[in-house]
Amino acid sequence: MKNIFKFLLIFCVSLAFVACEDAYNVDPGDEILEENAITNVDDVQRAINGIYASISGSNIVSWSSRISDDLRLSPENRGQGVTVHTWNVVSGTVEVEALWDNMYNVISSVNRLLSVIDDIPTVTPEDEAFITRVKAECYAVRAMSHFDLLRLFSTDLLDEAALGVPIVDAVTVYGQPSRDTVGDVFEFINNDLNMAYTMLDPSYTDNTRFTQLAVRALQARVALYSGDYDNAIDYSTDVIQASSLATVEEYPAIWTDASDAEVLFKLARTTGDGAIGTIFRDTNGDTFFNMSNEMLDFIFNNGWTNDIRTFSLIDVDNFDPEAPLVGKYLGTSANYGLNDVKLFRTSEQYLIRAEAYVRSDNPQLGLAADDIATIKTVRNVNGTPAIVNFSNESIALESILNERRMELGYEGHRFFDLKRFGQDITRTPEDCALASGACELSNSSYIFTLPIPQSELFANDNMVPNPGYGN
Repeated sequence: MKNIFKFLLIFCVSLAFVACEDAYNVDPGDEILEENAITNVDDVQRAINGIYASISGSNIVSWSSRISDDLRLSPENRGQGVTVHTWNVVSGTVEVEALWDNMYNVISSVNRLLSVIDDIPTVTPEDEAFITRVKAECYAVRAMSHFDLLRLFSTDLLDEAALGVPIVDAVTVYGQPSRDTVGDVFEFINNDLNMAYTMLDPSYTDNTRFTQLAVRALQARVALYSGDYDNAIDYSTDVIQASSLATVEEYPAIWTDASDAEVLFKLARTTGDGAIGTIFRDTNGDTFFNMSNEMLDFIFNNGWTNDIRTFSLIDVDNFDPEAPLVGKYLGTSANYGLNDVKLFRTSEQYLIRAEAYVRSDNPQLGLAADDIATIKTVRNVNGTPAIVNFSNESIALESILNERRMELGYEGHRFFDLKRFGQDITRTPEDCALASGACELSNSSYIFTLPIPQSELFANDNMVPNPGYGN
């Protein structure tokens, strides 16, 4: 592995653990510096702030949107995201390296904080409660990062024996970890989340941090992806009972950051931070990607015109049917594209529960239909109650996939949903006109799993590449 030189570690620590170059290791000569860097409660506060700041959030939104059928290349694009959009993904692709490095750097920062936090002196009961809360948040962040890595870099999340990603649960020195199995990684993730949930005070409700409710939401998502449908139902039900869906009036304000209705966990973004909206459009007005014609047709051909979500998915104030713009992350006139990154919302929990009802050993189509009807009703601008009936599991899953696309569009779910549901990526002729022939990608393609980054393969003798990439 690459070394972290002493001056680099000092610099990274001074920035409160903003991601360093190395994902795993601390030079043995630098470990004492780590201990000296965090010596009191105020240092812990700065460290955990830095950890949250280092979580990208937008990188998964970018990957999912660009590689799937949700976007169309704009003639104004200057090369941004073209490699991913045209499916020319290799182990050296910049976006792949960035995803891997960011998540393992977050994990490394968490492990560094956890390695010293028990030795931090506390004076008051409030200090002790704070230290306990930060430890819980660390476990949750570490679990989320491992989960995101797993769903990006593993071929099959329902095969416990399949290769997953390396579990990194401590500060290591010159480590070269091997890939753990999917089953082992899920077990590790669930253990971290159980610890986080147990340690968190239910009265703590800051949705820019991991709370009990946010941990439950992540547990529900993890359970769904791993095929643990009974727990997916139980966890999502906990969240649904403790939160509520945004009203028609509140929903648009979620995307301008004027409302936190149903937002369970978000990454707060302020002036100077990366602007998620610039995935689609530059601050100077140049468009990198338009909403795909296929997505526009999906909205208007499936009865969504009276749905409040339509008016957030599309930039309706600048609507051009020939070049529609994504509307969820418009920012402000002073900071185009700058918005908080919403990672968990209550609506996803209804969708998780509905899917789990259908996929469980004892399918409950009526309950799944009720959950979908609840979302459709609350999103209808006229308040018209939705009537949903599923005659079989196939129809139910198709409806749920469509509802997920509408509800979670451009939030980083589409790529994973297509992979999980066994769907191909299919673009219209108009959408692939500038995409170098990238019109259809079979669900069986190796590209539905990301390659292990080339830098990792070079540096780690124990790392096994993913199939199909010619490593």
